Amino acid sequence: MKMKLAGWMPRSLGIALLSLALGTAQAQPAAAAKPKTAVPRPVAMAPAAIVALPERVRELGGIEEYRLPNGLQLLLLPDATQTTTTVNITYRVGSRHEAPGEYGMAHLLEHMLFKGTQRQKDIPGAMAQRGVRFNGTTTVDRTNYFASFNANADTLAFLLDLEADRMVNSRVAKVDLDTEMTVVRNEFERGENQPFAVLNQRVSAAAFAWHPYGHATIGPKSDIENVPIEKLQAFYKRYYRPDNATLLIAGQFDKAATLALIARHFGAVAQPAVPIPQPYTVEPAQDGERTVVVRRVGGQPILLAVYHVPAITHPDTPALVVYGLLMSLQPSGQLYKQLVEPKLALAAGIAGVGGADPGTIAAFAALPPGAEVDKIEAQLLDLAEGRTAKPFDESELARVRDIAVNSYRQQMKNPEALIQQISGLIAAGDWRLLFQLMEDIPKVTLADVERVRTAYFKPANRTLGRYLPVDKVERVEIPAAPALAQRLAQLKGPPQVEEGEQLDPVPAVLETRMSRSTLPSGIHLHTLKKQTRGNTVVLQMQLRWGERDATFVRNGTGMVGSLMDEGSSGYTKQQLQDAMIKLRANLNVTSYDQGATIFLSAERDTLLPALRVAADALRKPLFPQDAFDREIKSAIAGIEASRQEPSVLRQEATRGHYNKARGVTLGHPDYVMSVDERIANLKATTLEEIKRFYADYWSFNEAQVSVVGALPDGLGAEVDKLFGDWKKPAAPKFVRHIPQHVVVPPARFDAIARDKANAIVRLHETLPLNSEEPDYAALELAVHIFGGGGLESRLSERVRQKEGLTYGIGASLSASHWGNAGSFAIQASYAPDKRERVIAVVQEEVARMAKDGVTAAELERAKKDILEGRKQGRADPGALAGGLTSLAERGETWAAAQKRDEALAAVSVEQANAAWRKHIKAESFIISTAGDFKIP
Repeated sequence: MKMKLAGWMPRSLGIALLSLALGTAQAQPAAAAKPKTAVPRPVAMAPAAIVALPERVRELGGIEEYRLPNGLQLLLLPDATQTTTTVNITYRVGSRHEAPGEYGMAHLLEHMLFKGTQRQKDIPGAMAQRGVRFNGTTTVDRTNYFASFNANADTLAFLLDLEADRMVNSRVAKVDLDTEMTVVRNEFERGENQPFAVLNQRVSAAAFAWHPYGHATIGPKSDIENVPIEKLQAFYKRYYRPDNATLLIAGQFDKAATLALIARHFGAVAQPAVPIPQPYTVEPAQDGERTVVVRRVGGQPILLAVYHVPAITHPDTPALVVYGLLMSLQPSGQLYKQLVEPKLALAAGIAGVGGADPGTIAAFAALPPGAEVDKIEAQLLDLAEGRTAKPFDESELARVRDIAVNSYRQQMKNPEALIQQISGLIAAGDWRLLFQLMEDIPKVTLADVERVRTAYFKPANRTLGRYLPVDKVERVEIPAAPALAQRLAQLKGPPQVEEGEQLDPVPAVLETRMSRSTLPSGIHLHTLKKQTRGNTVVLQMQLRWGERDATFVRNGTGMVGSLMDEGSSGYTKQQLQDAMIKLRANLNVTSYDQGATIFLSAERDTLLPALRVAADALRKPLFPQDAFDREIKSAIAGIEASRQEPSVLRQEATRGHYNKARGVTLGHPDYVMSVDERIANLKATTLEEIKRFYADYWSFNEAQVSVVGALPDGLGAEVDKLFGDWKKPAAPKFVRHIPQHVVVPPARFDAIARDKANAIVRLHETLPLNSEEPDYAALELAVHIFGGGGLESRLSERVRQKEGLTYGIGASLSASHWGNAGSFAIQASYAPDKRERVIAVVQEEVARMAKDGVTAAELERAKKDILEGRKQGRADPGALAGGLTSLAERGETWAAAQKRDEALAAVSVEQANAAWRKHIKAESFIISTAGDFKIP
């Protein structure tokens, strides 16, 4: 397995469990572009007479499996209570199927399949017209394409037709490869900017002498640039076929009609007579420690030790997952206690499992600058390999079992997310492995944990990123996985979670479910009753206090929330975590100068008990000194590590210009601080200041509580009982800051970011704009068409798809409900030597937008995209809770949201063009870049 590169150890440990168990490689985002010239491939069609309806194979956990005669596997997870549908097609081909000179081909082909077919010439445009959210990912073992949309029979029919068509008829053409190659190369360069990504790739390459798991999925730059189109076409023909694919559909759909559509579109695709080629390389046992050293500009010290482990189908996998969690959990994990708590490391853990073939599990630690690397390296290895680790006890094991059960329930509540997890296991052999793992993990014993640690965590089986001669060679033979049929023979069906209700997420319907009240204590309570899958309920509390200038000068206001989970008078940090796990709940507290937002998710029968635990954490926090010291050290280390990052260097170059234009100096809330000033501010912050701020301001003097989902009885009374008396009469009342527009004159800044393969550019303009102004909706649509609509935007079509200059480019519009301090920005990444070309092309598109304006077709597509996105967002309980809070803060009902939707739908082409020409001025841009530019 290749480690997930974003972050170290997620706080949401339940979801992290499945991520550890199911991931087989880092996913690479898809690229999509319009086709140019075609190299058609003849469609392999079966005679109409043999096309038959899919045959039912089995049902497990609410998932129904079918097969077509041509070998296509179908997995259906119908849920009539959902308002959306997801279509996912997974091909059992990834980077492990590539030959030398073709590395990165699976990922590159994923990009090419968005170029179109003879019948579907503009896939991104067709998706956007139907309000479909789509993408694709590639790992070492598989490639998948997925699309999510508000349930619609016509859209489902379109997607099934599309996927059947591009399975055999995609336009894999040289002219498209020429531009898409540069897009993928830019994606490669972005990865080269990330220290941990680079280290992980180098360690993997050293760990695997022969097996393709040692190759990064994206491939090397040379192969990306030089792969012949003929090899790409042959690769496509070899692996894109019905008997190498699984079609997954989840959410709301008519099962009988869908099966008929699948038979119609996919049944006619013939199964090739040639068998699917299968990789056969087996990595030999490692015969000694291996070491890799990477030296790069910027970043922070990182230690990464990987150990070979069996394929994910092996019975040892559950014990390896449990061992990783036991060592990594916060605050009970031994890596956390021995390395993070004493502030030797900023983060540490063990994560990973095998893939379709034997893979690796990794022990890692992120260190602060100036750390004693050799000393901490020895401690990390001694702990991971069991030389200094303490025996685990049954209470720790019980905690992990509880996490496993909770993680399983969370996955089963969301069918659309569930099929994404299943997609990662299909290439390993069978989708049912998900349920096998969920049954096996709670059965793992302490003896099992010790056995797998002894078997695999050995120096001879380790790659730390160093060749050393040894007196005796020790080899760890990786056992073969047993026959899959034997592993699955005793598998039992999982328990079903509670079903939800079907509720159309439109403002008029949502308003009928609302209840608004003011509790006796003065707390404002807003609820939206909705029967959710698994009885999920989400609660959000928003607290407000003080005036901006008075609270801004108080140091550490943002740290109050982050210290809330460090324990209270009633709970230690571990007890707090354990209580939330038992209650299947998650608590998150975010604090800032003038308030705090508390997010609590649970289930109907656990929300009130979880709220009582949260009340103790919020009202009686301990604010321990050691936790504060860790937070400060981690924050300073993060800033120090970012000094050489392009985004930081770009801001350092421009901040003086913005500060001068605004007429502000250090100490003013609008002042942009330097890296050194931010560090100095952190160093000046004391725990006593944080405690005093909490004592002075934190209260329920002004509070909004929003709750969405399966509401428990007695909710209002419990909220009032727990928080109604949390009052501070002397605390300053909340005074809303109304931001005012300030003109920042145009300028150009270029910052040098040494040893960075990827460069960035930002074109920014301040606007006197408010989101409630009459022409805001028109401008929002114009900006969406220009650069906010994803792959079909004008910027993406020109700069990415036609010119091949970037992997990512976009435009954004910002405007608040209060004040008029709006802004417009364009941002892109690119190869450093393409800087002036990127800026010139962007400016050409800005000028063309002003001159030619938008078309009626573009406008309709943008309207549908934005409105469908809003509708999808309102189907999520968490987003709904935030929406209730925003409406309450503005004194509005859902009628206001409906009015905004209607205003956007009514915008004309003339209004959109007028709004763009009024607000967006190319001559007003502040242009700033950062990259490793060659200076003459």
